[in-house]
Amino acid sequence: MTTTPTVTGVFGKRLRRSKFERLAGELKPWRADDDLRAIEVAKGSALVLPFVKGLYLSAQLTYLIRNQLSDTDLEVDWGHLLNAEEDSCSPECDIIVHSRGWFERWNGDAHPIMDFKFIKCENAHAVVSCKSFAKDIDKDYAKKLGKYVAHILLFAECCCPKDATNLEKKAKAQGYTGFWYLYTMDQETGECADCPDKWEDFLQTIRRLVKQNL
Repeated sequence: MTTTPTVTGVFGKRLRRSKFERLAGELKPWRADDDLRAIEVAKGSALVLPFVKGLYLSAQLTYLIRNQLSDTDLEVDWGHLLNAEEDSCSPECDIIVHSRGWFERWNGDAHPIMDFKFIKCENAHAVVSCKSFAKDIDKDYAKKLGKYVAHILLFAECCCPKDATNLEKKAKAQGYTGFWYLYTMDQETGECADCPDKWEDFLQTIRRLVKQNL
């Protein structure tokens, strides 16, 4: 008798991956499209300011993490950490997973242009640093933040496929919890490949880490 294999979790996985697929689909053309690359070379400058693209990436990741943690009392924001003396003790943090509430809020409103939070470090559970095209690991960032927050994750828009494994090892050696990315891109051919296993692992890792403190 033939037994039909049981497949579980497919629906949830599809729901989680769909938003990553959309984000990768929005960002890849600005980096890999032949016509846009030719225009960028001719202009001698980026078509979209790197800061704006980076902010868009971190904002979309913030929404994804908020959704993943929506069954908890945790909040996810962009901001700075404050130490026990209420002094700034961190560089800008692209994404902070923290206990509910904040010390101060800049430009927060019903429909804010920016929503930047100042969070006491004892309330921070994890920080995610977002990068554009990852070619190396910033060791100073993890070193500075490691004194104040237990988990520091690194998430890049993309990296070269041949560099991915080395970057993962280097990130962990420099004090990061791990290294994840939306897609890989071969800089010579412009070929891109989505990395759904990395997306899934990223969300599961954040959930596992922060749940330990609840």
